[in-house]
Amino acid sequence: MGNDGHLALAGTALVMGLASIPLCLFLNLGVVIGGIAIVLAILSKGTLEKLLPQAKKAIIYGTIGIIVGYGVFAYDLHTVLTDPEYRAQLNAVSEQMNGVSFDDMLKDLGVPLDD
Repeated sequence: MGNDGHLALAGTALVMGLASIPLCLFLNLGVVIGGIAIVLAILSKGTLEKLLPQAKKAIIYGTIGIIVGYGVFAYDLHTVLTDPEYRAQLNAVSEQMNGVSFDDMLKDLGVPLDD
């Protein structure tokens, strides 16, 4: 792979790293895209002595995307488990989609619920 190949891969990683941050708010896509950005950034090094500046930025943005994505997931999970209004909405949607409520799924998994 020539130097242009390294640059193209690092550029792609940078775009994916930047995209991972806002995508954290949509189905945790930011976590996946951020991880891919980091892998592409590392692969862009190839036989070069050090990472290109675009690859370094891609690693930073991809890491931010992953951290924010897991933060959003943890916040959503906490909200669903502690807010009765959101829990009722989730139960209704779950019954429509799966035929069983979210609470029943948790009980099947052995998660104790405060009813």
